[in-house]
Amino acid sequence: MAYSSTSRKIFLFINTTLCILIALICLAPMLHILAISFSGKDAIISGQVGFLPIKATWDNYKYVVKEDAFYTAFFISVVRTVLAWAVQLSMTILAAYPISTSKRRFHARSFYTWYFLVAVLFSGGLIPTYLVVLRTGIINSIWALVLPGAVPLFEVILMQNFMKALPDEIRESASIDGAGQWRTLVQIVIPLCQVSIATISLFIVVNNWNAWYDGMLYINNNKLFPLQTYLRTVIVQPDLTQIQDAADMAKMVASGGADAAKIFLAMLPIMLVYPFAQKHFVKGIVLGSVKG
Repeated sequence: MAYSSTSRKIFLFINTTLCILIALICLAPMLHILAISFSGKDAIISGQVGFLPIKATWDNYKYVVKEDAFYTAFFISVVRTVLAWAVQLSMTILAAYPISTSKRRFHARSFYTWYFLVAVLFSGGLIPTYLVVLRTGIINSIWALVLPGAVPLFEVILMQNFMKALPDEIRESASIDGAGQWRTLVQIVIPLCQVSIATISLFIVVNNWNAWYDGMLYINNNKLFPLQTYLRTVIVQPDLTQIQDAADMAKMVASGGADAAKIFLAMLPIMLVYPFAQKHFVKGIVLGSVKG
């Protein structure tokens, strides 16, 4: 009866309409970029491209295929994302496991929980972080993009809440059977946290793939830029010193099609991964937030 009432139907209609509008607003920039990437240079220069390609062509993608700098930046982002996923997920699990136990087992649990929570709200700042990276000698290396965020504190709190929701009897029975902390974590807790691990993995992958600011800070050689930093360099900050006449300016404007192709190719990996991880993402967020 509740689902067939008039007020319920009105609520569902309004809710569905709003969700569709929000989805269209999110899709609009992607469709526009995709249309530009397949459009001819004359249509791009004249600003005729909307959500459908005009004078469809593959020339923009052919140009990107021949550009070695794009492949290098793409490969660096893949390596950075894989390393960050391995390091951050490991550190998240190792940090969340002890503070998810009871006070009887770990007396300093409350102290470390508040320590992590305060660190989530108040960071050390940009300059101290840069000085730490500089003094450790990892500037201009892949580790400068991975190690500063090795312990993602928001994900630690999320994983802690999920682990706390597991029954204490599971760990107690493992302890009675002679299992140590490492064996309990690896063989019992981690298999039970697969949903939360999938959610946190998605967070880590998306955050590291889309990151561009740390590449601009810690990498001084443009040949070592990750993909997003490289895209910002060639799109937001083009080399204006190369412009000699009106023909060069027209060529730069026309290259917007190639830039759009690069942007779409940069979005593609996350767009392909996200649909498969979406069910774990929603379930993991709900389960990881119901118990504090």
